[in-house]
Order: sequence, then C-alpha cells, then structure tokens
Amino acid sequence: MLVSCTNDLDKVAAVAVSDDAPDRVTHQAEYLYTDAGRPRYRLQAGRIDEWTKDPQRYEITDGLKLQFFDSVGAPGSTLTARRGVILTQEKRMEVYEEVVFINVKGERMETEKVVWYQDSARIFTDKAVRIQRGQDIIHGQGLEANEDFSRYTLRRITGTLRMSQDDTLSDE
Repeated sequence: MLVSCTNDLDKVAAVAVSDDAPDRVTHQAEYLYTDAGRPRYRLQAGRIDEWTKDPQRYEITDGLKLQFFDSVGAPGSTLTARRGVILTQEKRMEVYEEVVFINVKGERMETEKVVWYQDSARIFTDKAVRIQRGQDIIHGQGLEANEDFSRYTLRRITGTLRMSQDDTLSDE
C-alpha cells in the first residue's frame, strides 16, 4: 500500500502572514542572561513575541518574572508584572500592570509601570507607588532606584511610619 500527500502550491502561497506579525513566538519562555559566566538575571514569561526587524523588540504577555542576581551569582531581587516590552536597541525594558518588585530585604514595591534602563542599571516610574517595609507602608508618586531595588528615591511621599521611643527621629 502506498500513501502520499500533495500540497497545492497556489493554496500554500495564499496563506499570508501579516507584515506586522512577530518573527518568533515562544510560550513558557525562560532566558538566563550571564556576564563572564555569572548569572545577571533570569527572565520567565508566559509568552514572548519577537520582532527582528526595526524596531527590534520583544513583547511579553501572560505574565513575567525577572530575577536579578548579585555580583557573586546569588539570587537577589525579583520583579513581576502582567506584561512588558524589551526594546533591544535602546537597552530598555518596560513592564506594566500589577508590577511588584521585592528586594533581598523583603521591601515590596507595587505600581503599574516600571522602566528598567539596562545600560545604567536603573529603574524608574512616574506612576503611583506603594512600598511596604515591614509594618510601614509608604506611598509616593514616582520612584528611581538601582536595578536590585536596594537603594531608591521615592517622590511626593505620603504614609505612616512606626518609630520606637529610642529612634533618633522621634520628637524628644
């Protein structure tokens, strides 16, 4: 018994791919970025659409997690969001919707948008920010920080801080 299949080349040619369609789509992606053999960060995403033509970019949907590593390769802070975009030529990543950044001290930042400038190792947002440090909750409008969120400057601050009697900032 012989079995064969044929393709009608006219029908195959009729299947058109849109010019604005991504060049590659990856589901349940995980990328580990290293520098001199040491991990710098790990990106996990539900879906990544990649465009190789200008403007080159990666659009991330279905959730993302960006794990940073310290100088010796130990896991550090973690950034999560629902979606994002990586602009490769600009060395910039923007993440959106339910953005949460937790540093190694356990401080938790929540906002709706963060921009990470890879070449300067800085993050920035001009959106409303909520930071929880233990029992303290601080609100602000805008933030700038280093990429591991260990040092940051919060703009237009409001909130309540609990201080002990022996704290040098108390009114005594």
